[in-house]
Amino acid sequence: MQNMYYIGLDVHKRTISYCVKDGSGVIRAQGTIPATRFDLDRWMKTLPQPWTAAMEATMFTGWIYDHLKPHAGSSGSRYSRRIVSRLAGDH
Repeated sequence: MQNMYYIGLDVHKRTISYCVKDGSGVIRAQGTIPATRFDLDRWMKTLPQPWTAAMEATMFTGWIYDHLKPHAGSSGSRYSRRIVSRLAGDH
């Protein structure tokens, strides 16, 4: 069975901080990238497969959600990648 990777995104106006964990909770990567489409594309190419991501929905996250969503299709395994965006206060 292929390991799923879980990505948390902390989005700010000019930067996106990320943390990538494997299914056992071990941190595999973390850092900060500029909040641009170019840098987001370059970063996505480095991600282990398959992955799922989550971020809080704020005024800065709409374009990121829209940009990541086309890349959240089938990964070719039994898992599919997806993006979850939550409004503050949603549980």
